[in-house]
Amino acid sequence: MSATEMEIQNALVNLMDNLADAHEEMEGNDDDLAMADLARDMVASFDWDGEECIASVRSYEDVGMLTSDSGLVIRMADGSEYQLTIVQSKRAH
Repeated sequence: MSATEMEIQNALVNLMDNLADAHEEMEGNDDDLAMADLARDMVASFDWDGEECIASVRSYEDVGMLTSDSGLVIRMADGSEYQLTIVQSKRAH
């Protein structure tokens, strides 16, 4: 796994953790503050070495990807591109 792939993976893990934390916090009295904190944390997750690294994120459907899977195409500032496919691996009981 390349350094960029690892950075994307770690940033997505942090993003999901932040979303889960924000959901719990927003049940309190200061929803606006929780949303501001979430936005700041999300931006920090995708800021490596003080540089903007992600140029765009679009759905597979938006880019015309020929697949029935759901997912995202992540284009980096340097022009490289990554795909994130979303597949349900387990059904709820």
